[in-house]
Amino acid sequence: MIICPNCGKENQDHYKFCLGCGARLPGGAPASVPPRSNHTPAGTQITPPVASPTSSSGTVIDPPKPPIAKAPPPVVTPPLAAPPAVTPPSPAASAPVEAASNGCNACGMVNPPGFLFCGRCGNRLNAAPTTPPPAAVTPPPVTARPAAASSSKPKLRACLHLLREDGSDGGTIDLEDGPIPFGRDSGAPFDQDFYLNPKHCAFSVEADGVRVDDLSPVNGVYRKIEGRIELQHGDTFRVGQELLYYEDLPEAEALADGTERMGSPNPGYWGRISVIVDGGRACEAVPIVGNEFIVGRERGDLTFPTDGYVSSTHCRVGGDDDGVFLEDRGSSNGTYLRVRSGQCVPFGSLLLIGQQLFHVRES
Repeated sequence: MIICPNCGKENQDHYKFCLGCGARLPGGAPASVPPRSNHTPAGTQITPPVASPTSSSGTVIDPPKPPIAKAPPPVVTPPLAAPPAVTPPSPAASAPVEAASNGCNACGMVNPPGFLFCGRCGNRLNAAPTTPPPAAVTPPPVTARPAAASSSKPKLRACLHLLREDGSDGGTIDLEDGPIPFGRDSGAPFDQDFYLNPKHCAFSVEADGVRVDDLSPVNGVYRKIEGRIELQHGDTFRVGQELLYYEDLPEAEALADGTERMGSPNPGYWGRISVIVDGGRACEAVPIVGNEFIVGRERGDLTFPTDGYVSSTHCRVGGDDDGVFLEDRGSSNGTYLRVRSGQCVPFGSLLLIGQQLFHVRES
């Protein structure tokens, strides 16, 4: 038990401040223990109002006078400044003092303002509650969000419809903006098509169609041509199950020093069609002479009599003042030209990727 040296009230041993007057209690040692005297009877330590020190003779000093004069200075002098803090100086200041005081979260005791620890249980008191400023609660960027959303570019959408061999719908791949990778890693049913690379190509939706970018140089993406289309040096196209490669054959020119290259006489060849077999190697090359070059199963300059997917007269390669072109001749299965990487194919196109046929549609 600790006796307050200022008002004489009893406090528990673990109290830091007096419950009677709010003064700081002596730290650690109970006030009821006599200061350095072994002659005081044990009963004098239990007397609450006195808690007085004893004389060297062992007699108890009269409480009203000697205790104040002989109290240890460290105990008596510090609490003298505490009473003004407990008693408000004016009614106007009483409201802030009451607002500043708060209860202990551990035992519920209301402590005087300014106390950091509870006088009953010693628990640390919470700081006086403060109301956060409105600016911290309502962030200023709120008004900027609608403007950012309204100025954002709308997303472009398209879709690829998979067509089965019988022409039925095999599913849809939805595209949004991009680039969106596609290949054997895209999962079933494409994971069993080994003409697809794991990362075969990427699609990006544009205003007029879908852009195709090669992610691998092997096999590529082919678009079914409608009527006539420009053919450039190095282009590859498919006819049935045949893969054909076109090359320009310009007229031979002498070197800068006047030397001419040796070779067979050129009767007017201006192009060449090569047949590509498995592995990407050319096994046959046929030169183009005249205005057109016909490819077919039964008739033409290059025929494939054993390929049932090639029509009798399938397509032709021609040249005029506008350049070289590839034209389908109304074949049953169509002619497919390899899409150059970075080219945009228009909506409505048919794309052959590996063994998969897709219809490009606008969402």
